[in-house]
Amino acid sequence: MEVNNNNQSARSRRRKNTGIEETLTFRDILDTFVANWFWFLISVILCLAAARLFLATKNKVYQRQAVMLVKDDSSQGGGGRRSNISTDALMQLNGVLAGASVKNEVYILHSFQLAQEVAKNLQLDVMYNIRSGLRNVSLYNDRPFTVNFITDFTVPASFLLNIENSRGGTISNVKFGIPMEKSDFTAKVEWGKVVKTPFGNFIATPMEGQLADFVGMSVGVQRISVENAAIILYNKVTSGEIDKESTLVRITCTDTNIQRADDILSGLLDAYKQSIIEDKNQMAKSTSAFIEDRIGLIHDELSQVEGQMADFKQNSGLVDIKASSDAFIAQSNTARQRTIQAETQYSMVEYLVDYLSQNVEGNNLIPTMGGISDVGITTQIGNYNQMLLQRNRLSENSSENSPTIVDLDKNLEQMKTAILASLRGYSASLKLQVDKARKEEAGLMGSLQSVPQKEKQVIDIARQQTIKETLYTYLLNKREETALQLAITEANIRVVEQPFGSRSPIAPRTKVIMLLALLIGIVVPFAFFQIKKLFDTTVRGRKDIEKFTTIPILGEVPHSQVSINDSEIVVDGDKDDALAEAFRMIRFNMPFINKDARVIMLTSTMPGEGKTFISGNFAATLGLTGKKVVLIDADIRKRTRSRLASMGGNVGLTSYLSGNIDDVSSLIVNKSKECNLDILPAGVMAPNPTELLMSDRLEQLIEELKKLYDYVIIDNVPAQVVADAGIVNRVADLTIYVLRETKVDRRYLPELERLHQEKIFNHLCIVINDSRAKSKKYGYGYGYGYGYGYGSKEKKKGFWSKLFNRK
Repeated sequence: MEVNNNNQSARSRRRKNTGIEETLTFRDILDTFVANWFWFLISVILCLAAARLFLATKNKVYQRQAVMLVKDDSSQGGGGRRSNISTDALMQLNGVLAGASVKNEVYILHSFQLAQEVAKNLQLDVMYNIRSGLRNVSLYNDRPFTVNFITDFTVPASFLLNIENSRGGTISNVKFGIPMEKSDFTAKVEWGKVVKTPFGNFIATPMEGQLADFVGMSVGVQRISVENAAIILYNKVTSGEIDKESTLVRITCTDTNIQRADDILSGLLDAYKQSIIEDKNQMAKSTSAFIEDRIGLIHDELSQVEGQMADFKQNSGLVDIKASSDAFIAQSNTARQRTIQAETQYSMVEYLVDYLSQNVEGNNLIPTMGGISDVGITTQIGNYNQMLLQRNRLSENSSENSPTIVDLDKNLEQMKTAILASLRGYSASLKLQVDKARKEEAGLMGSLQSVPQKEKQVIDIARQQTIKETLYTYLLNKREETALQLAITEANIRVVEQPFGSRSPIAPRTKVIMLLALLIGIVVPFAFFQIKKLFDTTVRGRKDIEKFTTIPILGEVPHSQVSINDSEIVVDGDKDDALAEAFRMIRFNMPFINKDARVIMLTSTMPGEGKTFISGNFAATLGLTGKKVVLIDADIRKRTRSRLASMGGNVGLTSYLSGNIDDVSSLIVNKSKECNLDILPAGVMAPNPTELLMSDRLEQLIEELKKLYDYVIIDNVPAQVVADAGIVNRVADLTIYVLRETKVDRRYLPELERLHQEKIFNHLCIVINDSRAKSKKYGYGYGYGYGYGYGSKEKKKGFWSKLFNRK
């Protein structure tokens, strides 16, 4: 008794905070899995099957990569594409971020322009596939034929080419247009011959050694624009720096075909190299054009001077002028050489000044001429050309209004102005040198008064001829140097790693997907049962009752897998199954509630909670101890027990209460001698049941029965339906309230607690009927463990019965 009171006190303390839901424990989760293992198994199997079906529709995706090194190009003179140290410093002074050349190359390497060029070179605008199981497998080098369209692209199209034999096949299932619409067009295909279609003409060429493997199969062919093919390729490729401390760049491609991924990477690297070479050759080509123009001009001038010399010699009759003027010429050789050198440099500078003046508004490269001895001007020209190439390269992937482009244009304009000013200053300096040299030469020539005037003219013509010959020879040498530069230009990159990678696919990730499917298969039913539990407001066992009430629980009657009549007595002295043990436990716990109780009333909330079944079997359980027990059917309105037990006679409880019969023993029906159980039926249906039950004859009846029996069990009406239960309870020593699981809304439990607190029923206690505590593991876990391992006589159910008869 003390233990029971302590438990009740503990439950009373918990009632103070009944509004707070208890947290979900690991035991709750485990119980949910154990109780509903079948549905979890079905869910997991279905999810895993769906995952396998999903994987069967997906192509395997592979990843390949290549690594290249961006080399410093500062030592390659003016022909380089990348920014050297001087250019970087100049860009920093003008507010442009320096040291970003590798990032620029990363962007260019992943540019749409290169992707479009590679897509065109690899003919990725025509795709091939074959059906394998639930997915379309992409074909590349292993395709049976190649389709070459000989007409320009107009609309996207797709068709199936059924390979009939080694001579050709048939196209069908044609779709083309925007959007793609199916067409009834079909045509015969002969290898190597033109096929005319509404979406373009093409020639199908068989692949040697591979066609025979596809005979009788249908190969899908799809044609898209080169731009769309480039977009697809662009999305497959990524590039980036390996780390910040090096100029190594990694380029990665993901594709369903390993060979195609390798070819894409190789194609991008080749196209990237070619673009660098073309950038470097732009300045050399500009210089070459300038030199060719000047060679033509100097050639004409030299021819004119040589013509003058020939005419002069012919007209004057002088054959060996040099023999007449050796002495004077020997003295003026030094002066003449200085004059020639000064006039040569002056002419080159004047050419560059004229070139810059005529192209002041353009963005043309400045020719580099080695004849200029001023190192500062040569450096300025080299830096200008490199910055101009940098500007042109960035403008390919940027807007002309980009801040970087605008800043570069300003810098280029300033540098061109500075170079032009430097050239003009240098030209003026050279002009002074030329004048000075000419004056010195003129002074020497003044001493030639004794030389005939014609000889002096010959010397002047010879001097002009020498100047033109020197300049002409220089330009010819420069043209050869430029041609050699064009022939040996290389890209300033080196491929460190050719395309490589694992041949294991990176997608779909089979293990991850299967694991995810397994988790979903577990989570979905668990969530379903939790949501179902959340919306289920019925009493679900001991835990709910103890949470919302302080009413002691007398016991739990387990759910039965077989159908049992409400009037059936399932307990006897030989049975030790779950039901029998449950009623024995109720009998054992009863003294803890009221050890002196002899009159026990059973009621419930509503009909259908098993009150009649509980009362009969509880009375039989008491009788099995050797006690004499009488069971009263106090439901004089419906007479449920009397009808089920075929005791529908005209005498019973109502006969005594109405005063028609005074001998109680004459109303008793012997039900079971083995259980020492007698029954007092309800009798005839009375028009005034409430008044009968309120009469003093009810107390007299109970007193008479207590003299004859050890226990009086009253099977009463539901307490919440009519007032009879409360009326009869005045004679009860103990009130057993039957609650059926999943029958009563647990929101009624606070009302039941109120009845208990207000002592409306004498020594109120609860019996849980149809308890699923064994299957659900629901409650606190200290239930009675029906059976005790004594070898229940209940027939064990087979596997399929358990599988398809679950509740």
